Amino acid sequence: MGCGAVPRFREAVALALGVGVAAWISGCSLSRRPEPGEPRPPRVQDEIKAIVAARGDGLALSDTTAIAKTWSQLTEFYADRRYRPIWIHGRRLRHQADQLLDALQHTEEAGLDPRDYDLERLTRLSLQSRRNNPPALLLRHRTLVRFDVLATYAYLRAAGHLRDGRVPHRVLDADWGRDSLSAGDLEALRRSLGRDPSELFADLEPKHDGYRRLREALVRYRGIDAQGGWDPIPPGLPLSIGSRGPRVAALVRRLASTGEFRPGPVDTVFDRRLELAVGDLQTRLGIPRSGVLGEATRAALNVPIGARIRQMELNLERWRWLPDSLGGRHVEINIPAYRLELVRDGRVTRAMRVVVGRRRSPTPVFSDRITYLELNPPWRLPPSVVQKEIAPALKRKRDFLEVNHMRVISIADAKPDTVDPGKVPWKDVASDSFPYLVVQDAGPDNPLGRIKLMCPNEYDVYLHDSPLRSRFSVAVRDYSHGCVRVEHAIELADSLLEAAPGDSAGLDSLVATGAWKRVRLPRAVPVHFLYWTAWADSAGLLHFRDDIYGLDQRLDEALRARATSGLALNPGVELSPFWVAAQVRWEAAARLTRARASKH
Repeated sequence: MGCGAVPRFREAVALALGVGVAAWISGCSLSRRPEPGEPRPPRVQDEIKAIVAARGDGLALSDTTAIAKTWSQLTEFYADRRYRPIWIHGRRLRHQADQLLDALQHTEEAGLDPRDYDLERLTRLSLQSRRNNPPALLLRHRTLVRFDVLATYAYLRAAGHLRDGRVPHRVLDADWGRDSLSAGDLEALRRSLGRDPSELFADLEPKHDGYRRLREALVRYRGIDAQGGWDPIPPGLPLSIGSRGPRVAALVRRLASTGEFRPGPVDTVFDRRLELAVGDLQTRLGIPRSGVLGEATRAALNVPIGARIRQMELNLERWRWLPDSLGGRHVEINIPAYRLELVRDGRVTRAMRVVVGRRRSPTPVFSDRITYLELNPPWRLPPSVVQKEIAPALKRKRDFLEVNHMRVISIADAKPDTVDPGKVPWKDVASDSFPYLVVQDAGPDNPLGRIKLMCPNEYDVYLHDSPLRSRFSVAVRDYSHGCVRVEHAIELADSLLEAAPGDSAGLDSLVATGAWKRVRLPRAVPVHFLYWTAWADSAGLLHFRDDIYGLDQRLDEALRARATSGLALNPGVELSPFWVAAQVRWEAAARLTRARASKH
């Protein structure tokens, strides 16, 4: 044996002895009986119970948003098992632990962030539990226990986020509310502990076709991003039929990167095929179709792929807020797309353009039910309109109300008495206790047009006709005070009444009389005012829209800062309690007026 071999031999012997001693030390708590009088080492169950009782202190959890609910579920999980471990068996991890790590990694395909579930730490603990060097052996018992609790927390956390999203239900619309991880969901989680967690995660995700299609599109875009994404199209003059050169080639490469165009043998000439592809893309971006690459289209194509991916992630989050069913027959309004659809059994049966609220008077995001129609309706002006438009107009023109067929109604009691505008204290119009309504009578100047489709709600928002037909032909249609103007309101109302025994004369004849009339639907129809800035249609083609109210931005900031409890879904559109009460009194007054009229 050479001189150099002796030290190496001694090192090997020492290492072997160290491994043996470490293994003995780390294993004694699991296999060796303590000597009489020797303190009993803590059992795995006792250590898990101590960590659970400490509510995660010392685990350095990445995301503790609304931790109380998750930790309550975790405590129930372990208590039912008498604190026996879930992910470890003896002195090693179960194979389900590796499946969990894989399932957590794949939550990004649903628009979630695996880092929120401590994936990196769990991966390190998993690797550490498999090492056989002396330090790892000494710490294996502690490593496995910490892995077990941290993995269970991540499991419940990811399951809840996939089921209901990351925003607390109390800041969302009440009609969307459901219990996060109900008793049935938790029981399914318990049953799934013996199988691949990814199967349960898939069961918890929304079943809506729109969610599934957008999720699939997100996976495609992540693949494009992994291959380098796309390069921006350089600025220059508009590109159209006959244009040539490197900018045309850049356009072709950009469209080809997302599968929206298949290049031919020559990719530097703007031909008819390219014009059609650009036109189709403009339609999906909400840009007036021309087939010409102008500045607006170029800017939309140049949005970085990372921004588009984030846009899809935010919209997937909003899908998770919604109830399991939107209704077999329902109305959907996509606010950023300025579009209404009547849907029956997943198929769009009628679609039309709409006008929504301005940014300073946005249409709220919520769900309700259309229960009745009003023909030839008067318009009760919202308080914000009275304050910002009517009161200043009266200072300039004293007969403004008369000229515009408007009246002032006292709502101090249940009598719809008309008040002299000159006796109204307009200086107090901004007060919550201002006891007057301004009402515009039905007629050609009434902004409600010929019909209202009513879904009584706390925002006093509804669908209605409009005499301003030109507004429906522009691309950006955010002109209203919050309600939704419908391009074909009478036709939509006819569709909602199709199963009802109605007047043989039809709605058009009733409207032509000019008389106010209420028509109740035989069955209430769910209506959803939604905010989709990214969605995939039935053909799987992606559509994008501008974030007109800044909801994407606010949601993104809240998720990144883990401050979702402070997110305001509909800032600035909530009505004061006085206004809600005023609505009730107005309805009572209107009923009294109709009752009196029927006696004469």
